[in-house]
Amino acid sequence: MKSVKVHSAARDLLRQCMGDIYADIRAAKEAGEPVCYSTSNFAKELFEVMDIKVVYPENHAAAVAAKKGAVTFCEKAESLGYSADLCSYARISIGFDERDEDFGHGLDIPAPDFLCVGNNICSTVNKWYENLAWKYDIPLIMMDVPYATQADYEPEKIEYIKSQLQGIVDQLEKITGKTFDYNKFQEVLETSSENGRLFQEAMDLIGKTKPSPASAFDEYNFMALMIIARGKKETTEVLKLFVEELKERIANNETTFAGEEEHRIFWDGLCCWPYLRQNSTSLAEKGINMVGTPYTGNYGTTFEDLYELCVSYSSTNNATGLQIGRDYRSGLLSEYQCDGILCNVMRSCKPWVGIMFEMERQLSQKHDLPYTMFDADQADPRVFSEAQFETRLQGLQEAMEVRSQEQS
Repeated sequence: MKSVKVHSAARDLLRQCMGDIYADIRAAKEAGEPVCYSTSNFAKELFEVMDIKVVYPENHAAAVAAKKGAVTFCEKAESLGYSADLCSYARISIGFDERDEDFGHGLDIPAPDFLCVGNNICSTVNKWYENLAWKYDIPLIMMDVPYATQADYEPEKIEYIKSQLQGIVDQLEKITGKTFDYNKFQEVLETSSENGRLFQEAMDLIGKTKPSPASAFDEYNFMALMIIARGKKETTEVLKLFVEELKERIANNETTFAGEEEHRIFWDGLCCWPYLRQNSTSLAEKGINMVGTPYTGNYGTTFEDLYELCVSYSSTNNATGLQIGRDYRSGLLSEYQCDGILCNVMRSCKPWVGIMFEMERQLSQKHDLPYTMFDADQADPRVFSEAQFETRLQGLQEAMEVRSQEQS
């Protein structure tokens, strides 16, 4: 497969949509509309129905980190007494909220008027958002998602989540003064599900095609729209274009992966936003293509009704136990024909790292695959060592080569 540099119309449209969304948020605040801060896996379809302008602080923090702003805001939060081992997304968000001047890059956001938090992300978000609610003296709406340890989601747990949504709608109506349109809700469900299907199709085109037409690093960019605009038709257009581009590359035997694909790996854990370019370049130079990750997989879900929507929001990485997470990852390793596993031990994300060591041990044993771990973080660049990353990656490369020789 020929490696090519091509212009991506999908990426252009993605950037335009992202810019428009942040501009709309700022305009809404100036017009006196209540602006919401929400966790990334709250039932965001409700916001779309009511045309509520929403900032997703985790996504925003990742964007700030990618623009090299993480250290300033982490240090600001730490100077206020927040621990340096607290989630770096939280520290960036808290520090950003205390900034003395505009950050730029189209990422300056207004203060929230109310907050929505889903604990299917982690328990940290509860206290993070409680502190924001206390600071601004604003409403905090909670979506409680029970932790799932079994392979099947118990119906009573899903019904429990479902029963909360009407109360959440009532609170949103009271805060915003808008009426919830239940007919529009069904339309938004269909759009959101279609976007999940398209995003999953793109991930499968990258993961199941050998050699791949791209790197899964591309998925991180398009994941942003699935977080902040999953229920929008504009997102549908972006993803359709992305899928078309991937199919065209496959048909032309072309790839945007910058190296020659000698090995295919699965990346576990979050990505390192401040070091995306370094990570992807280093992998490409060694002929290693990252073709799959559970991080983006949260957003490839589909649903036909409210019950299935609740199942989707119950199946996030940090809301499910070792067995469910292992089986999901195991399927990706097989379907995407991976030769090894690279794992980011991001110690500021306690729920993820808590099961990571046992997860990789079981996956490696089941699939007879080499794996390696490196110490980093999702957003705080101070805990990343380029030298360690290179050393660990070289070790994984050598192990994959030995395995390949043994199998030939």
